[in-house]
This record gives sequence, C-alpha cells and structure tokens, in this order.
Amino acid sequence: MNMVPVIIMLSPAGPSEAESWVAEGRRASACDLMHRLSGVPSAGDIFVLAADSIDRDALVEAGAVPLPTSSGQFHFGQTLAGIVDEKGFRQTAYFGGASAPLMTESMLQDVFDRIENSDRPTAVVNNYHSTDWMVLNQAEVLHQLQHRLTNDNSLGWVLDHDAGFDVQVVPPSAASQVDIDTPGDLLMLHRHPSLGSELKKFLESAPATCLDVVDHILEIMCTPASSLTLIGRTSPQLWKMLNQQTQIWIRSFAEERGMIASGRFDRGEVRSLIGEMVEDWGPQRFIEYIASLSNGVLWDTRVWMAHRGKWPSTADRFAADLGWVDQIRDEPLKKLAHSVHQCDIPILMGGHGVVAGGIYALLESLETVGYQPSRNECQS
Repeated sequence: MNMVPVIIMLSPAGPSEAESWVAEGRRASACDLMHRLSGVPSAGDIFVLAADSIDRDALVEAGAVPLPTSSGQFHFGQTLAGIVDEKGFRQTAYFGGASAPLMTESMLQDVFDRIENSDRPTAVVNNYHSTDWMVLNQAEVLHQLQHRLTNDNSLGWVLDHDAGFDVQVVPPSAASQVDIDTPGDLLMLHRHPSLGSELKKFLESAPATCLDVVDHILEIMCTPASSLTLIGRTSPQLWKMLNQQTQIWIRSFAEERGMIASGRFDRGEVRSLIGEMVEDWGPQRFIEYIASLSNGVLWDTRVWMAHRGKWPSTADRFAADLGWVDQIRDEPLKKLAHSVHQCDIPILMGGHGVVAGGIYALLESLETVGYQPSRNECQS
C-alpha cells in the first residue's frame, strides 16, 4: 500500500473578536481532521502550513510536521507546487484546515482507495467547481499548473480542463459540502452526529443565542406545515432534498449563483431583487415583511452586500452573522443586523454555506433531535 502524504493549510485569523472566534473553530476542525487522518491506513505523514503560530503549534502537538511560511505574498498554486516539488511527492492529499469537519475515517479511506486503485491520472475532490480538498496521484502535474491555481477552489476544474485528469467528485453530503468560512457554517454543525471531539467541545461554548437560532430552525424543519425561507445562492437540489426529507413549506429566493466564479462580483455586476428591496424599503420593513411570510429564514447576505457595491470588512460580516451589532462599523450592515436580531422569527445570516452545505448538515442532524422523516405531503 502506498502511503499518501497530506498537506493541511490554515489561513490567518483577523484581529477582531468575531474573526478570532471563527479561527478557533477552524483550528478545532483541523485538529479533528488530524486525528481522523491518523487512523487512515493510506494516509502518510501530515504536513501543516499555518499562517498563525497558534494553529501551527496545535497541529504539531497533534502529530503534524510543520512547514515554513514564506514572507512574501501568498499564492496558493505556487505554494502547493513548491511543497510537492521540494518533498518529491508522487501522490498527495490537500485539505484546507476547515474544509472537512465531518469527514469520518471510513470516508477518508474510501477517497484514498480511489487513488490507490487508479492506473490513470486521477484526482478525487469534494466539489468540482469550488474545491476545498483533493487527493491525487501524479502530483508532479501541479508544477505546470501552479500559475493557474490562484486559490484552491479552481483545483478540480483546472486538473480536468488543463491537465486531462479524471476528476472524481464524491457524492454531495454534509461531509463533502461543508467548509467553515463564516460563523454560520460553524453554528449549523452543532447538532451533527459526526462532529469530532475538538469541534464538539468548541461549539458547546458557542454563544447561546446563536445556537438557539439554529435549534429553532431545526424545530421548524421538524414541524409539519411550518415554513422556511431560503435567500441567496441556493440550489434546486437542496430545495428538492428539503421537500423529500421534511414536511414543511419552502420559499426560495435563489439569486446570483456563481457570482464569484463567473467574475460578476469582481466586475461589480451583481444584481439582486432582494437586495433592491432591502435598499428601497429599508432593513426594518423588509425584515418585518419576510417575518410575515415565514417561520424562519436562512439568508446568504453576501449577495445583498455585493449588490450594494460596498463590501464590508470580514470583522463586520462575521459580527453581523453572530448578532454582535455593537461591533459593526458599516452602518447599513449594522442596521440590517439590528433588525434581524430583533426579529421574532429565527434568521440565520451568513455566506454561501448557510444555503448550501449548512442545509445538508441540518438535514443530517434531524435524527439527533428526534425527527423521523416520513413522506412529505407539502408542496412548495
């Protein structure tokens, strides 16, 4: 059996309280991943590249080999290819530090087995269009692709289109789709049965008001004829799954899927009907109206932010997601967050994950709160 070396990368934390909180959750997730990879027979040495010493030290204590950080500007492709070239890796696995919080040892072994059993250039990824982790053979190909890989999201696409790899995508589930980018991504995991010990411990001390919002959303999903509203970059597949696995009514306002990948965000071309309503009516009236239509809301607010044209800081975005209104400097976002967190219904704000991977996590958490799925007689 070939042992596949693993590279884990962790990005720097920001200085604010909300950013530090998310970074702590990501670190807990990375430590859980370390423990699980240590139990995978095909996984070799685990190397960690961490921007912050606290992350590096935690993973080294768990058994990782530290990699030196560069003082220059970080470029994902050049960094990954440089590690592979220097170490002479013929195969490798790459994971963003918070990209696989729910991957179990058996799931990880299945992924490594696909590479072991392949006799052609092959990569296994969690997501073709927005890759967060991958395992591949013939790793030397990364050298010629490095300038095409400005971030990890493009790994699957570039390996397929530029290198002719057989890119295999694992079936969609919470394990393959959840990547911790925002506070909402963390909060939506807290009832999931596959949480690792470190992340479970971290979430036990999460802000109680935030966990209550998630629990109320779960309660809605368990209550026949309740209504849940999805706003943002959600997909018809998730709407279908909600219909199949619950007995609730669903309103879906799907807008601007692919706004990052298509370049619309960078070109300032994002347009949102919901965003226009928030701007025209004002946050309070909009929230009151949405609350009159639904028992709860999952809202990818980044579409509204992009539509507005002024992108708030990470600190402000995360503080808004957590309801820490006093810490928000962006005035329109502060007003929206205030209206949301004063609302009588649960509204969970976040990025793409709250209407994507987070929904998988909630659906897979229903059994832990005593819900027994049955045939859905509601129509959406």
